[in-house]
Amino acid sequence: MKNKTACLVLSISQSIYAIFLLAWAISVFFTIVLVPEDEYDTEAAPGVFYTILSYPLVLLASALGSWYCYHKLKFKTSYALNAIPLLWVIPMALFMILLWKFGLSS
Repeated sequence: MKNKTACLVLSISQSIYAIFLLAWAISVFFTIVLVPEDEYDTEAAPGVFYTILSYPLVLLASALGSWYCYHKLKFKTSYALNAIPLLWVIPMALFMILLWKFGLSS
């Protein structure tokens, strides 16, 4: 093993990212079901939808790139590539926390 810390960080974080695929599927379902079709006529709605939809592709590309850099002994680049899915995971986590906090109280 080249760098045990890097291997552990990549493995754990990508496992967490994979768990968030369930939250991604729920987000896509609710985006399709709850937003009326006339709302898609705005300029921002398709962009937001396609950004949500791209999470699995970004996750796959990020994982492949980070492991490639790991095997090329570029550990800092590997960490940076591995952090890209956080742009999707953090908003999904915040949304789930807000939904849990305010959804149960009403």
